[in-house]
Amino acid sequence: MRITPASLFGLALLAFNPLASADTFGVVPQVGLAGYGATVEWGFSKYLSLSAGYTWADQSVRDVKSDQATYSGDASLRNPQAFLRWAPFGGHFRLAAGLVKQNSHFDLMASQFTGTTAAPVDSITVHSDYAQSLAPALTFGWETPIDKLGLGYHFSAGAMYAGTPDVEATAKCKTSNPSGTPSAGEQAACDSYTADQRKQIEHDLERYKVLPILQAGLIYRM
Repeated sequence: MRITPASLFGLALLAFNPLASADTFGVVPQVGLAGYGATVEWGFSKYLSLSAGYTWADQSVRDVKSDQATYSGDASLRNPQAFLRWAPFGGHFRLAAGLVKQNSHFDLMASQFTGTTAAPVDSITVHSDYAQSLAPALTFGWETPIDKLGLGYHFSAGAMYAGTPDVEATAKCKTSNPSGTPSAGEQAACDSYTADQRKQIEHDLERYKVLPILQAGLIYRM
């Protein structure tokens, strides 16, 4: 079954009986590591609330040099999310557990390779996204108490388990053939180098299985 932002929010809302029983309703515009976004929050007591939101960001990378190549490209972050929030003391401090839907990916092009092993490669296009579509997340933070109406603040920090990204790499191979079609030997060398680069990128991304969460914003409850 395909999970959309609407279905994720629906699953979150089903965790409670009808939302008409909520004591407060809040709107939270926010900004953080995952970009801009907004959250709506239902408060059921001074200890417990439920939130559902969406964050997004687009970022460009241009002419970033590594030991092996120069990279340019774009990253797209699209993250619906739902959290159950608990204020253990009924005040500002809170803990939260939830799920983040991963619609994020990045596309890069590597060029200007260094080293003799790169000779058969003109450029490599890399596409990566996260195979684990739902990432469990834990956060802590401070927020205006759930039962206080009007304008307040929100801050949260934590992490989500994103898993290992899937990486695909395709290359534009160099050739000495006037027809523009690489010979069997050139194609084999190009394919071998491209496969090695894909494995290297996968290895580099292993360190990002757990991604940080940092969000801050205002909240208005009614």
